Amino acid sequence: MIRLKPRAILIPIGLACLCASAVFGLTQRGTRTKQTETWRKVPPKSEAPRPFKLPLAREIKLDNGLTLVLIEDHRAPVVTITVGIPVDSSSSGNIADLTNEMALTEATAELITEGAGSRDSREMAREVETIGGRLSSSANDDYAWLAVAVVAENTERMMDLLGEVLLHPTYPESEVALYKRNRIQKLVVQRQDPSFLAGEQFDRIVYGSHPYAISAPTPASVEALDRDKIVRFYDSRFTPNGSVTVIAGDFEPMRIETKARAILGEWKPPRKTSADVPASNNAGSSNAGSSAARVFLVDRQGSAQADFRIGGLAVRRSDADYFPLLVANAVLGAGTNSRLFLNIRERRGYAYDVYSSVDALKKAGTFLGAAESRTEVTVTAIKEMLAEFDRLGSEKVAAQELQNAKNYLNGLFSLSLSTQSGVAERTLQTYMFELGRDYLEGYRSRIEAVTADQVEQVARKYLRTDRVTIVVVGDGAKLKRELASVGPVSEVSAR
Repeated sequence: MIRLKPRAILIPIGLACLCASAVFGLTQRGTRTKQTETWRKVPPKSEAPRPFKLPLAREIKLDNGLTLVLIEDHRAPVVTITVGIPVDSSSSGNIADLTNEMALTEATAELITEGAGSRDSREMAREVETIGGRLSSSANDDYAWLAVAVVAENTERMMDLLGEVLLHPTYPESEVALYKRNRIQKLVVQRQDPSFLAGEQFDRIVYGSHPYAISAPTPASVEALDRDKIVRFYDSRFTPNGSVTVIAGDFEPMRIETKARAILGEWKPPRKTSADVPASNNAGSSNAGSSAARVFLVDRQGSAQADFRIGGLAVRRSDADYFPLLVANAVLGAGTNSRLFLNIRERRGYAYDVYSSVDALKKAGTFLGAAESRTEVTVTAIKEMLAEFDRLGSEKVAAQELQNAKNYLNGLFSLSLSTQSGVAERTLQTYMFELGRDYLEGYRSRIEAVTADQVEQVARKYLRTDRVTIVVVGDGAKLKRELASVGPVSEVSAR
C-alpha cells in the first residue's frame, strides 16, 4: 500500500497576519493582547413587536347544538379540522367512581378512530393514508378531541371519514381488548416514574373530591372496561351539545360549509344529558383554613434522589388573575432565565431539573414548583424554593426582569400559532374554555399590560408558603425526619 506524504498548506503572509490578528489581537507595535469579549454579555436588541392578526374566523351555529368555526387560510394547500367534545364528569366525591369514569373517557376517545361504519381500523388507517391525511383522537381533563389534517384537494373525502368516526364508531371487541392490554402496560411503566407519582399525589391532595383529582386511571379501572360500557358512554356523552368543530386552511368557504352542515348536522343529541360538575376554585382541600405547610411523603425505598411538588389551588383559565399569574410564573420558574433555574440549579446545584407551572383548566387550576434533587439536599432545595415563593410576593420585580418574562411568554405564544394546526388547536381552546372570541388577538396585549404590582399581588395570593401543599417521592428513611422541619409529615401510598 502506498502512503501519501502530507502536503504543506501554504497561506499567504497577509492572510496569516490577518488570522493571527483576529485570534490574538495585535497592537500597533505587534505585541499580543487578549481580545475582549464583552459583546457576549450584551444581548441583541429586540425589534418592536409586529402587529398580530389572525385569519378571519366565521362562526356558524347548527341546530343540533354544535358550533362550526371556519378559518380560511390559503398560505398552504392543507386543511386542518379539530373537534372538541365536552365530557364533563357526572361523578364527584368518590375516588373510585372518578377513576372509573376517567378510564371510560380515555378509552372512548382513543378508540373512536379504531373502526367506524363499514371500515375496521386497518381499512380506516389505509384510507386516511391514501388521501394524504392524518387522524388522531384523545381526551384531556375538560374535553375529548379529534384532529385531522389533509391535503386540500381531498378535504371533502376526509370530512366523510370524520363523519363516520364521529357518528358511527364501532368499537370492535378486538380493539377494546388490545387497548386494555396496552393501557395497563403503560400504567405499569408510569408508576415506576417518581415524577408521575409526585404529580398524581399532588393532584389527588389538592383537588380532593373534584374530577381533576384523578391524573390517570388505575389498571383495575381499565381492566373493568368492556365494549358495552364504552358504547353506552359514547351514546350518552359524545354529543353535539356544546361541541365545537374548527376547520382551518385552504378551502372554498361556501362549499365546505355546505359539506360540514350535511355531515355534522346529522349528529343527534341524546335524549338525556348528564349532570355537570360545577366550576369551583375550592375544588379540593389544599390546606384551606390551615396555617402551616403540609408535607406528604411517598416512600420509595433506596431511591438516590427525590421528586417534589410545592403549590396549591390557583385560578381557572378564564379568571382575571390568569395573566398576572402567568407572568409571575415566567419570572419564577419558566425557562432557563427564571429564578428557580438560576438559583436552585445553576447557583446551588441542588437539582438538574427545576421549574414552576400554572395549570389553569376550565373549572379550577393549580400553581406549583417542582424539582428532582439528590436525597441529601432535597429538604434544603425545598426550603430554597419556598424562599423564592416568598421573595416573589414581597419584592417588586425589576423592570428588565419583568419585560424578559413578557417577551418569553409572547414568543412562545406566537410560536404556537405559527402552524395551521396550532391556530386550529388554540381556537378550539378559546371555545372549550369559554374565553371569548377576542382572546387570541388580545393575548399579547394582556401580557404586556401586567404590572410589577400585579405580579407581587398574585404571588402573595396564590404562592402562600404558610399553607402550601408539598409532595415528596423519595427514600422515607432518609427524608422523613428532616422534612418535619418544613411542616407536619404524612406518609401516603403510591397506589
